[in-house]
Amino acid sequence: MLKKNRKITCFILVSFSLFAGQLFWHQVSIPTIELKRHPSTLQSATERYQLLETYLTENLSEKDPTFKRIVFWNEAYGNKKYGVGFGREALRRFGCPVWQCETTDNRADIHTSDAIVFHLRSWTKSDLPERRLPHQRYVFWSIESPAWSGHAHTDQMVGFFNWTMTYRWDSDMVAIYGTIKPIGKVPLHPDEDQMKSYLTDSRKAVNYAKGKTKMAAWFVSNCYSKSSRNEFVKELQKYIDVDVYGRCGTMQCSTTTDRECRDMAAKNYKFFMSLENSLCPDYITEKFFVMMNHTILPIVYGVHDSHEKIAPTHSFINAAKFENVKKLADYLILLDKNDTMYNEYFWWKPHFKVMYSEANKGMCRLCAALHDKNSPSKIYHDMTGWWEKNPPCLLSPEIV
Repeated sequence: MLKKNRKITCFILVSFSLFAGQLFWHQVSIPTIELKRHPSTLQSATERYQLLETYLTENLSEKDPTFKRIVFWNEAYGNKKYGVGFGREALRRFGCPVWQCETTDNRADIHTSDAIVFHLRSWTKSDLPERRLPHQRYVFWSIESPAWSGHAHTDQMVGFFNWTMTYRWDSDMVAIYGTIKPIGKVPLHPDEDQMKSYLTDSRKAVNYAKGKTKMAAWFVSNCYSKSSRNEFVKELQKYIDVDVYGRCGTMQCSTTTDRECRDMAAKNYKFFMSLENSLCPDYITEKFFVMMNHTILPIVYGVHDSHEKIAPTHSFINAAKFENVKKLADYLILLDKNDTMYNEYFWWKPHFKVMYSEANKGMCRLCAALHDKNSPSKIYHDMTGWWEKNPPCLLSPEIV
């Protein structure tokens, strides 16, 4: 009988331990739903920009709302400020429409916090909160692409995260690098007749080719990529001049600031290589948006039509749309010799405004979501599937 009681006691203890473990990871006390990709309507440019507009107009109905507390858990790029800083005024200074959240990196505040943000690249299972409260939201944050999966341990994140905050449009907090917003009634993607009219008008406007004596420039400091951009530029250099500035090239910018270097490029070059280090859906960084704000024509290499969805029609050149690099070079040479055709790529300049340095604005949305009583509780049961496989990145494509 004693042995039997011991067996029963051991069974109860083991069962309790398993239940407690599930409580920590899955928050079983809260109803959950599995996250899916956003509805297909969000794949349209109109729906995407409408979503961002709702972020800008969010407000609180309460006159003196209770502050929510957000803990920044681990290090991101050498500090824990996460691009916004600390305190009750941090998000207000940052320009968030809903800013009544206190940000901190003090782990002692974990038991009174409403959200804990974890930076993906320094997340480790050996350094997590000891206790998880039912109301808390664990937030997955990354501004890098999943192509660099060696920095992540998503297979260990099963049932851990409630919300995501990334550059991807299917994130809970969309934190894109930039936008190109209309300042009038001109559509982002005009129909064929409208485009004919806009292109005709562009021929009467500024000559963006004037004074430019060089072909293409590329600023790059990371010589290793998973997008084959180095191989692409090397192949392109067989046909046209591409001046490579920075650690990966032979040229250096003599000006003192990045902005002055970009101004130099826009003044002297007709084309700029806005090439990402990886080819993943929605992954468009400041390399594109910053140069769209200048009077130079960006060349991208995009295989998921992400640029086409968020930028005006005929405002950049997508090298991936050409059969091979030689045909791209032939087209660039044609544009170099024809100012009218070159200037048509700037038809959109009077009608749109480029915004960049927006990647940390996801923190604004996080604060607003914490104040929203209708924000559902969610759990990501398969972070590897969501982050790395759905949809997948194209790694190191062959350049022809």
